[in-house]
Amino acid sequence: MALVIGAMTMSILMQFVGTAERNVFRDMDVRFSISGKKLTVKVYDAASGDALGGVTIVLKYPGGTDARTLGKETNQYTFTIPMNGAKVVLVTVQVTRNGYIPWQGQVAVR
Repeated sequence: MALVIGAMTMSILMQFVGTAERNVFRDMDVRFSISGKKLTVKVYDAASGDALGGVTIVLKYPGGTDARTLGKETNQYTFTIPMNGAKVVLVTVQVTRNGYIPWQGQVAVR
């Protein structure tokens, strides 16, 4: 009886491991550059360093939100941040893409 239960448990465990191997997520490398009120977000594959297209970039800042889904051949986008009279605006950046770990960070725009 113990042998049968052990074999069934091992079979279930092997199926779980096989599923986990197929669902491995990769990591993104997200870089910023700021020029005045303009924030450029560039996205790369962290392991290879290759440009990573097809990402969705969401910006959240006081008084608004902006989002763009880039084409497969484009890995960067330049956003204009509304300052609304502030000297510094803190912007939260979220980047997502299928098969990659979601990325989030913050940047101060002056």
